[in-house]
Amino acid sequence: MASDPSHLPAPEPRTAGSRSSMFDEAVDRRHSNSMKWSSADLFLSPDEVAADPLPMWVADTDFRAPQAVRDALHQAVDYGIFGYPRGATDTYLDAVTGWQARRFGWDVPREWVLQTAGTITTLKTVVQAFSAPGDSVLIQPPVYAHFHNDIRINGRQPAFAPLARTEDGYRFDARTFESAIRPDTKLFILSHPHNPTGNVWTEEELTTMGEICARHGILVVSDEIHQDLVINPARTHVPFASLREDFAQNSITCTAPSKTFNLPGLQCANVFIPNRRLREEVARQYERNLFPVVNGLGMVAAEAAYTHGEAWLEQLLTYLRSNHAHFAGTVNEATSKVRVLPADSLFLAWMDCRGLGMDAESLDKFMLTKARLWLDKGQKFGLEGHGYMRVNLGCPRSTVDEAIRRLTTAIETR
Repeated sequence: MASDPSHLPAPEPRTAGSRSSMFDEAVDRRHSNSMKWSSADLFLSPDEVAADPLPMWVADTDFRAPQAVRDALHQAVDYGIFGYPRGATDTYLDAVTGWQARRFGWDVPREWVLQTAGTITTLKTVVQAFSAPGDSVLIQPPVYAHFHNDIRINGRQPAFAPLARTEDGYRFDARTFESAIRPDTKLFILSHPHNPTGNVWTEEELTTMGEICARHGILVVSDEIHQDLVINPARTHVPFASLREDFAQNSITCTAPSKTFNLPGLQCANVFIPNRRLREEVARQYERNLFPVVNGLGMVAAEAAYTHGEAWLEQLLTYLRSNHAHFAGTVNEATSKVRVLPADSLFLAWMDCRGLGMDAESLDKFMLTKARLWLDKGQKFGLEGHGYMRVNLGCPRSTVDEAIRRLTTAIETR
């Protein structure tokens, strides 16, 4: 039975030969040193490369950054001097904290803000700072691959609290969550909103997670990099640390403009740490690993995005809602072999392909060489991801339509 993404509006009509949105522009990224578009030879086998699969995997979008961001970068480049930045300026901090206040009603004092080169860098740093080799870190699979990888690469072990699969998606189960905690569990990395399922956690769910972690002395690391990308108008992103003072004091919140405004290559993120002791320890560990200076052009872009990018973001969310509705509705109507699950957030779709009857590796090969689609294979997100694929819908509608055509044709002719 095909799912009905009823919480999403119907796709906007497209007129042949016309552009109804700035996001319809198809930008050729194949010669831009793009990981997503230009690295097939690094990640795929020769026969997979020969199939020339359409890249819809790594989570950046194919949209140009807002004009205000590009203008600010042009001004900085025209100035022509790229020396060491002093650090976060008052206007930068006003932009970062003002965004949290306007979008989420969260008052973030300037002194809580630490700059880092990115959320992944921050997660590695926090794991090192607040756990020891052999300790465990709690995560909720199927979940972002770096949660798994960055725990293991630092000699720690993941403690798995899987989300419960339901008819239409996933839900948090408090009993499963608490039973996964071990005596050596030091951290909980929260994907909020959840990648790849698109779950937007409620205040009640977040409160339950926070109280369980507090009882067990576990620090909450909330990855909120997708906070701006809630596409279900009935759902709202609530920053974990904004719920209660005790949660704020026992948490680290990771944010960045990279997913929202397509700026990941500029390596600029912001971490909010209300607890001074935790903040100072993160800063110490960060300096042990890295020279603590953020990309100067990344700071320029972030400040411009958070100051002038709100109207652009609202248009983006409308476009992403339509892409999700179109992709899910069309695929689910065309075949019963795969099912695109409803999503409340992200520009990423989570697709259940178990109806094809393939093991994980065969499914990946089928998508790359038969459907000629380069998607993120579900096993990257844990055992619970086997039989699933993650599809990047942060692209023009024409790309979505081509993906639908390739997918449905491959399934019909297999």
